Amino acid sequence: MSQYNFVVDASAFEKGLGNIRRWCNGPSDKLSINLYIPTFTLKELDFLQHRRKSFAAKESLKYIDTLTNIPSYNNGHDDESLQNVDIIVEYPEILDSISWDEVNVNQVGSLDRLPRRLKNLLKSAAYKCLDMDDNDSLRWVLLTEDPQIRDAAKLCDIPSCSIVDVDNILSKELNLKSFQNSEKFNKMIKKNGTKQQDENGDDIVMTDFNKTMYASRENGKLWTP
Repeated sequence: MSQYNFVVDASAFEKGLGNIRRWCNGPSDKLSINLYIPTFTLKELDFLQHRRKSFAAKESLKYIDTLTNIPSYNNGHDDESLQNVDIIVEYPEILDSISWDEVNVNQVGSLDRLPRRLKNLLKSAAYKCLDMDDNDSLRWVLLTEDPQIRDAAKLCDIPSCSIVDVDNILSKELNLKSFQNSEKFNKMIKKNGTKQQDENGDDIVMTDFNKTMYASRENGKLWTP
């Protein structure tokens, strides 16, 4: 069984809640997922729910509440797939035990000017991802959809990834149909195209317009007005 451990920020929930639900509902015999929910994430989702009227933030908070009550949830549902999920909601006191210098290990001046709430998120990520938690030997990764947070994490040597990154890995591991279709399409492109390099030296595949290929789509009924 493969295990994945994510420190999840608010942007990942708001933009990728559907993906996170799917991962957590994956086959329990193949996949184990640990989610660490920073104090920042809860406060940010609460802000987005009440101030920005974000439906995604509201649903994310409800889902976090569901995960934190997995035993009671399963008592009333036949679906036991969530048993492969472990969620840890951060104690706010943990943030006080971590100094900013422990996070900004490279002494980057621009990081010192970040808002306190973002510094707290980086503290939470550093706590799990940089082995500050003496009671935890797992390898953690920050899951975020915010480019600013991803750049700041990189400056702190904190590993991070996006929803798409994780989706690709898990789809491949679970051998999902969407991944199989994607791989089949990519092979067709390479077979019928010509490999070249662009002006930046990156490899690209040039295809003939008259041999345009389209990625496969699911079966369905064509909509008409």
